[in-house]
Amino acid sequence: MKRLALISLAAALIAAAGDPPAEPRKNPPGGGGKNEKLFTGVVNAGSASPAGAEIATGWSWRLDADNFSAKDPIIADAKGRFEKSMPFKDKITFFAVDKAHRMAAGMEVKQGDLAKPVTFRLQQMVRVKIKVCSKEGSYPTAGIVVGVKMDGAERIGTGTTTEGALTILLPPGGFKLEFRHEGWQPLEIKISVPTNKPEFSPPEVVLTPSLLASRLGQLMPEWHIADAIGLPKDAKLASLRGKHLMILFWREGCASCRGWGIPNLVKFHDKHAAWKDRLQIVAFHNKDADSSKDLQDFLVKQDDMKWDVLGLPFPVVIDAQSPSTVDEWGPGVFPFVVLLDTEGKLQAKGSLEDIEKRLEKDLK
Repeated sequence: MKRLALISLAAALIAAAGDPPAEPRKNPPGGGGKNEKLFTGVVNAGSASPAGAEIATGWSWRLDADNFSAKDPIIADAKGRFEKSMPFKDKITFFAVDKAHRMAAGMEVKQGDLAKPVTFRLQQMVRVKIKVCSKEGSYPTAGIVVGVKMDGAERIGTGTTTEGALTILLPPGGFKLEFRHEGWQPLEIKISVPTNKPEFSPPEVVLTPSLLASRLGQLMPEWHIADAIGLPKDAKLASLRGKHLMILFWREGCASCRGWGIPNLVKFHDKHAAWKDRLQIVAFHNKDADSSKDLQDFLVKQDDMKWDVLGLPFPVVIDAQSPSTVDEWGPGVFPFVVLLDTEGKLQAKGSLEDIEKRLEKDLK
């Protein structure tokens, strides 16, 4: 009896003490890589509930401004707290949104900031609607993917235009919108989203069709390059006439370019070795690198690199800062492949698979 009484007393004391403090929500762990860090913090939504708030890097605003999401966001618990172990190098720009998708805040987080929890202070979002038109009216402006960046920080996601407009929800503050899409010359604009306004309309955006959109079947202008590997650094596009010329546009910071764009181009080269007398392949890097040494120095530091830029079986050229071939020609996305005929006229554009099908007809 005495033992039963002690057990009952212990149970009563535990009940009186209440439940232990809730732990922050445990989000799925990362991949366990050597660069993983523990990212912890809290979402402050003012008088609103922070429960279920989402923190992520790659948001996508679809045609309807209210319909946006991110893949695998970090989810805050009932008190707005969160933690997750994730790959982390240098800095990452996060965007936090409440569960109802009506409040948000962005923040650039550096490795040094991870020593203590970070705080996202959400603000009411504003419906931003920008008119988008073409300098040449015959080109449709729907379906253009627009990069959304916090001013002074990295990209937080992308929006997509409807015909004649881009509509997205953003919190007050400074943002940059990058109009970089196949068929258009790139354009970056800055906007300052005001507070205490339900809607905001920045000045109209006027886009210019790129040469790749407007010159199919026509002679392409001379390229501008700053450096080259496997060609003279002052090599002219005209000097490559006489063969079909396949150009793959890429950039060092593009994981897809490093992971499969260039490797697949090497496989293409080896597969079609019989075409070498009739086809010249060139990998055209954008102006993110100033020189071949600058490009090598960047690539050697990337964990995903499985090839050496100096060992590629085709030339690599690097875009000039100004005038820029990538800006003038306007591939818009990376990697992107174009095909010029033996006279230097634009013959085809698109994916490597698209160009391969075209060449199988022309070079069989």
